[in-house]
Amino acid sequence: MKKTFNILFGILLMNITFVTAQESNRRFSIFADPQLSWFTSDTKQFKPDGSVSGFNIGFTAEKYFAERYAFFTGLSIDNLGGSLKYMKDGYKLETRDSTYKIDAGTTLKLKAQYLTVPVGLKFKTNEIGYFTFTAQVGVSGHVRLKGSAWEEALNIDKETASQQFNLLFASYHVGAGAEYSLGGSSSIQAGIIYSNGFVEAYKAGYGKVSIGSLSLRIGIVF
Repeated sequence: MKKTFNILFGILLMNITFVTAQESNRRFSIFADPQLSWFTSDTKQFKPDGSVSGFNIGFTAEKYFAERYAFFTGLSIDNLGGSLKYMKDGYKLETRDSTYKIDAGTTLKLKAQYLTVPVGLKFKTNEIGYFTFTAQVGVSGHVRLKGSAWEEALNIDKETASQQFNLLFASYHVGAGAEYSLGGSSSIQAGIIYSNGFVEAYKAGYGKVSIGSLSLRIGIVF
């Protein structure tokens, strides 16, 4: 947890420095990304067993330090989760209403909402016609806002299970896309972003269970 906090504090500090920097060579965008997310596990005691759909909605700010290279950051509300199959007995799920014993073979559907702050580098080509092609790489800090769980056999129907998710976790992301110019500095952007957690996101009770996602970036650049 201390390591995760240090990572997130560094991301937040970079974000504050970025926001207070001079205004020249800066662009802003808003986006609403449909996405699929899933659990990842480093142990055989838990098996990722399907993805869940959600949205990542927010804004980004880009600061160009060269003609085609920029630092970027932003802020979004991100919905992540998946289905996780427990392969052994002896685990439990804690919700606001109850504590459930999880038997081997049980699959839980879990979803959490996060406040997400990304930091990274963006690269773009020269404009080709009305199109500019882009690539990006970076890391994101996630602060859990709330979490929920579903399991039909145990009669769990979207019960609050925030305490099962770590308050903080971090991930890396890579992406590629294109922007279509609307004239001036405005454009429509579309692309694909892959993300994967490198610290624990869900308290399964053993090993490291984190979250990966694949998002379709849809946004407007100002």
